[in-house]
Amino acid sequence: MTLTDALIAARIHGPSVITIGTFDGVHLGHRHLLRQVVEHARARQATAVAITFHPRPAEVLRPGIPSQYLCSLEARTRLLREAGIEVVVPVTFSRDLAAMSALAFVSALVKHAQLAELVGGPDLALGRGREGTVEVLRDLGAQLGFAVTVVPVQEDDGEVVRSSMIQRVVAEGNVSRAAELLGRRYQIEGEVARGDGRGRTIGVPTANVAVTTSLLVPGNGVYAVYFNSEGGRWPGAANVGTRPTFSGVDRSVEVHLLDFDGDLYGKHCTVEFVERLRPERRFAGVAELVEQIHHDVAATRQILSTLV
Repeated sequence: MTLTDALIAARIHGPSVITIGTFDGVHLGHRHLLRQVVEHARARQATAVAITFHPRPAEVLRPGIPSQYLCSLEARTRLLREAGIEVVVPVTFSRDLAAMSALAFVSALVKHAQLAELVGGPDLALGRGREGTVEVLRDLGAQLGFAVTVVPVQEDDGEVVRSSMIQRVVAEGNVSRAAELLGRRYQIEGEVARGDGRGRTIGVPTANVAVTTSLLVPGNGVYAVYFNSEGGRWPGAANVGTRPTFSGVDRSVEVHLLDFDGDLYGKHCTVEFVERLRPERRFAGVAELVEQIHHDVAATRQILSTLV
């Protein structure tokens, strides 16, 4: 959907305060910015609006570079609304959009969303080749009747909180640190698919999660998790990796649900990662693996017993 089509479909009535970006993960840095958008919108009696690009610009401008996300577009939309944004406008990022001038971009916002104020971080830039710098946008605002507000970045331990920073942490398997930066536990989602059934044969049945391909899966290892599906929520121990004890090759996500007996095949689920227990490793045999799994389950119970 083009920018103009998306704005028209959003049916924004009255003045608006708008922020623009991909907002992957809707992390603490994003929420810091979004709070300002909401506060400024209230002060102006305007609508708080977030325009979110999908796919992210780098996928279009630098094709061939693998790109994975911290959350799906649906989850991103929900999280933006939970942060107080009244209207979320998903816009398909394309080469045509990338070629749009800064003037044409903000003119569309003024015409179709009654832009009163544009809010962004210090690196705010719009339009072809990022020509619409903060200074340029302020000049355009003076001509077209909107203000530009720059919000300082959010830092954690002296480092700017960015989606790329959290992606690195998740890829390393440090899901507890990712939760601190996101303001919630890191999650993946997908459908429970049939695996090879080996877990059941060794007395440890697992749900094999076919993860949505665009989502970033945490680094290989064993994790204490919560498994959510169709209104149910169960504690579990998850293995992410190739199952080297069985000479596996492809990565998989398998969750052993504690105190659960039922059929989950074909159901949509989300997996909340709480804490990494250990790295994945190859065991000498099935008996040694099963013994370790029992230790992992005990550790999971201990960790999750104090949480909600």
